[in-house]
Amino acid sequence: MSQNHFYPLANVVKNYPWGSHSSLNQRFHIVNPDDQPQAELWMGVHPAGISQVNYQGAPMALSELIARDKNAMLGNSTVERFGELPYLLKILAAKSALSIQVHPQKAQAEKGFASNENSISDAPDYNDANHKPELVYAITPFIAMNGFRTMNSIVDNFKSLDIPALNEAVDKLILHPDNNGLKDFFVTLMQISPASKKQAILRLVKDGASLFDKSIVDITQRLQQHYPNDIGVLAPLYLNCITLQPGEAMFLYPGTLHAYVQGTAVEVMASSDNVLRAGLTNKKINLKELISCTRFESTGNETLLMSPKWQDGQGHYPVPVDDFQFSIFTTVDDYRVQTTSAEILLVVDGNATLQHFTGEKLRLKTGQSVFVPASTNDWTLTTTGVVCRVFC
Repeated sequence: MSQNHFYPLANVVKNYPWGSHSSLNQRFHIVNPDDQPQAELWMGVHPAGISQVNYQGAPMALSELIARDKNAMLGNSTVERFGELPYLLKILAAKSALSIQVHPQKAQAEKGFASNENSISDAPDYNDANHKPELVYAITPFIAMNGFRTMNSIVDNFKSLDIPALNEAVDKLILHPDNNGLKDFFVTLMQISPASKKQAILRLVKDGASLFDKSIVDITQRLQQHYPNDIGVLAPLYLNCITLQPGEAMFLYPGTLHAYVQGTAVEVMASSDNVLRAGLTNKKINLKELISCTRFESTGNETLLMSPKWQDGQGHYPVPVDDFQFSIFTTVDDYRVQTTSAEILLVVDGNATLQHFTGEKLRLKTGQSVFVPASTNDWTLTTTGVVCRVFC
């Protein structure tokens, strides 16, 4: 099989209702002729959105290119460990909040997906058999909720809200401030009556400014605007509220309850599209499966942000899984890159030039991406802005 060293990607746009009409178009030059909400741009081989390459003058699915010579495309170790490209890269552009959600562990995904394929009654909705650890790298200020607050913070917030239907559950959490107590509290909250839910949300929206800090108030008002009287409007009281500034990143393990509220970011994850929802949605909430997949552990604010390790213009984020690794390049000139696995590079800002010692050269601009096979080995990168690099 004859091959290039650099394969520019043509990628799939996902038009979900919460997406921005302008961010991908204006910032990354992604055409939007019908003025649709462009929520995500997918780069990878997940069946729900496979990237295309040009091979010998004709379009080809990236998955087919890889299948023609897996060892050359992915590298021996990736083939042995995963058998396919193990990650999915996205640009995410949220005008309104995504669902509050959790992603399953690997074993849970395998079991759930098999149940779906076997048409077992009441099987959970799994789209594939993979887990979904993920990293988010902010391009604009990016508002999110990530992981449970400390027990004391949750208790204080709900005592301040003072909703009779929840007072007993709050008192139990005070007596049992542990993972099981948090689980019991969450189940009670998710099952409160429609009348009590409405009362809690109305009080939160009406009196929140006098009861809670600005981060909670701003997010709850935004959520109520887009998802009126949804149980998820109460989520800022029990989830950590965070705004990533451009260039900041955070990592989420499977089992972490979270929601992205507004902004544009790069998102990289294991190649999966499994989502179990807990609010801010018109889709079904499978509470039993949601509970089984959620880690009921407090996450301290100080652990949410990831710090890169910088060396000669490349910042590497120490991702604690082997499905993917993530680095960024700022302005570099003829930077030597050594490729040993399949890589995808995305130009977030500015221009980039990739050059192989054979003379093959590729120029990219903001919003463009490229697949680099493992067999490319040594090449050089010159960039005037910011380039994201995903590999394994």
